[in-house]
Amino acid sequence: MRTNLMRLVAGAILATLFLPVGAENENGDNLPAGNEQKRGVNYSPNLLTASRSKTLGDDIDRYPGGFDFSITLGKKHRHRRKGSTDLFMSGVGIGFVSALGEPAPMDVTMGRSLEINWTEAIGLRYNFNRRNSLELAMGFLWRNYRMTHQYRFQQDAAEVLGVVPYPAGAVPKFSRLHIFQMTFPLMYDLNLKHGWHFVVGPELAVNGGCNSHTRTIKTRYSIDGEKYKEKTTDLRINPVSVNLIASIRFRFIGLYVRYSPCDVIDHNYGPKFQSLSAGFTLWGF
Repeated sequence: MRTNLMRLVAGAILATLFLPVGAENENGDNLPAGNEQKRGVNYSPNLLTASRSKTLGDDIDRYPGGFDFSITLGKKHRHRRKGSTDLFMSGVGIGFVSALGEPAPMDVTMGRSLEINWTEAIGLRYNFNRRNSLELAMGFLWRNYRMTHQYRFQQDAAEVLGVVPYPAGAVPKFSRLHIFQMTFPLMYDLNLKHGWHFVVGPELAVNGGCNSHTRTIKTRYSIDGEKYKEKTTDLRINPVSVNLIASIRFRFIGLYVRYSPCDVIDHNYGPKFQSLSAGFTLWGF
């Protein structure tokens, strides 16, 4: 008898726990389950839309009329919302550099003069619509202007850069200028559909920075089998310049051209020349 009574009590408790619990109305009375009002707060989907994120970089449902913002790491949005803003990072590339307008006997070898760039280390993109966007970013650029013939770069006591012959009997290896730039590109991105994009715009470059080792000359050669290495820091370059960039890419691989119409070296401290580079870019990583 006692066992049966205990079973009835346990069953009643379990039924109470697992029965649907109704909401309450404004007076605190229970309402049927599924009612969308609770103590004066209206949960109707017409008045309140929850914000949810499926995966990083995917579209996000947001409050109507609110500021549309998301973070994209390593890839572009497949579906860009009109008026949305994205924080993104991409654009690692490598290319070859040539010196335009270089005076004789300066002869930079483009095939051995490399630049490494991270064009958009961090950036902010505003999407006008799904096909047109404007990007403001910060990036980094490392450039080498390299000569491999019988002349070398050399800075004299007055810090003027010159192009002079190697010592007699020397076997040249290379002589190169190394310049670091912090860049701020402002790019227009046109989505051509099917994974194709065309990107073009100017780039403000701050050259060298405060560290003298970011603008250097390095020369290596040998005489009678003995190796020599010369290095000069604090090369006198133009502190600020402007680059023009155009790029075409398919999905995450692209080709770019960067033209710098400004003189690389301060005109009071060396030869006048500009630069032109071309290479490939990995837009997602």
